[in-house]
Amino acid sequence: MNREKKTTLVLTVNGRAGLAVQDAESYQRPSIRNGVVARAVAPVLGIALATLSCPSPVLAGAFTASGLVEQTFGPPGSPGVPSTGPTSASFSQQYTSGNLNLNSNAMASSGNLSLYAMVSMSNMADWASGFLTAIARGSIVESVAPEWQILLDPGETFVFEYEFRVTGALQTTASGSGSAGSSAGLAYTYHLGDSSGGGNWSQNSAGYASKSGVWNSVVKNSFTVDKDSTFNLELAASANAGGAKTYNPESNITLLGIADFSHTMTWLGITGVQAFDSKENEVPLPSDFYLPLIGRDSGFDYWYSAAEPAPVPEPPTVLLLGSGLFVAGLIRKSVVRRRDS
Repeated sequence: MNREKKTTLVLTVNGRAGLAVQDAESYQRPSIRNGVVARAVAPVLGIALATLSCPSPVLAGAFTASGLVEQTFGPPGSPGVPSTGPTSASFSQQYTSGNLNLNSNAMASSGNLSLYAMVSMSNMADWASGFLTAIARGSIVESVAPEWQILLDPGETFVFEYEFRVTGALQTTASGSGSAGSSAGLAYTYHLGDSSGGGNWSQNSAGYASKSGVWNSVVKNSFTVDKDSTFNLELAASANAGGAKTYNPESNITLLGIADFSHTMTWLGITGVQAFDSKENEVPLPSDFYLPLIGRDSGFDYWYSAAEPAPVPEPPTVLLLGSGLFVAGLIRKSVVRRRDS
């Protein structure tokens, strides 16, 4: 006589869920898969479109922000103002004097980068030649806790699909005798696991513009993790603006350069996930499958979008955590075995 076996999820004393098979006469202790945390080694992404160097970035855990404003027509202005917190970093610097206005602002926080650089010259009659420049940079380089390691056996993999939004705008104008023009540029890079990419966009007051990557839209990509995988979530971006004039006794220059990356990059979360066994067969997952992707510095859960608060998982979803990647497949196989018997 065949005894009916029931596959259930049980919560173990250490907080993980295990897979248990029980029948009328016996009880099998839940199996727990212990993951080995590998040392994460990943390069820090940085990008710059200007030749001038920024001061050392302000570091707040996983977040950096830096910038610079500089002009050659008068004495230096006030230094930049950095600010740090447990989950963010920012930088701000401004120069305003007579005909000149320069601004640099950078902010990095959980899943968000916002940058802004601006230079302007209004009715400049100074004979001297010179230049203006403003640079803003920000980055997130955060190690993600490898929760998948307790779910996977060797050869098994997750494929995560993700999205983030990129938004930027450039403005450049210049007029008057002695003008050498204005320019503005934006750039971004990203690196998650085995996926990476980026783009840049530049424009000058002569009307020339060059673009690559995605702008004012959503970037979509995916990365794969296995039993031993670790990775950093890395987002980096820069904005720069500049202008210049030549020596001219009849100077009367107005110019403007703006790199508005004020809503630069916003993490939109995991949009899909697939599971594969050691033979590369896809294993169905529950529709409400959820795996926390917690940043070690910020505590932010990158499973969710940074554009809105993360919802509280429903109890069935919470119970699934740590229960083993292939719970759905194992349950399906158990049902097949019962039918065959």
